[in-house]
Amino acid sequence: MDPFAKIYNQNYAMMYRVAVKMIGNNDVVRDIVQEVFIHLYEKRNDSMVINHYPGWLYRATYNKCIDYLKQQSKFSNLEVLDNKACEEESFDKQKAKAMIRRALKTLNTKEQFLAVLYSEGLSYKEMSEATGIHLGSIGKTLSRTLKKLEKELMEEYNGLF
Repeated sequence: MDPFAKIYNQNYAMMYRVAVKMIGNNDVVRDIVQEVFIHLYEKRNDSMVINHYPGWLYRATYNKCIDYLKQQSKFSNLEVLDNKACEEESFDKQKAKAMIRRALKTLNTKEQFLAVLYSEGLSYKEMSEATGIHLGSIGKTLSRTLKKLEKELMEEYNGLF
């Protein structure tokens, strides 16, 4: 198997999940992930050395998502929801996801990304590589982020959580 195809197969699903959690629109997410892989392919052809592909791909996905969100905020502050995915899930699950998405939007972008990476089960080292936050600071930063998220959910939804 081609080394690039192997990287693609091993990382596509992870990148897709992260981008969906940040963007929420499957069509846009597919485009973002495709752009990241095109960028990686071009960088590999330029003989750029990447020591840890998953970390590089998380960071590149994050940057593309931020670029997209910045561009969207110029035109609209409406939240984009993917109706196909919502129809397949139970109403309660849809409602919980929508509440979490709204609470995540109250965090700054770095905190949002850190929360998403945490939800994906990444190690502190992997989160550090993807976010650029010093490894020794990840635990405290993550703890503060999760407390902010919890506080927002409790305030917004009257202690449901």
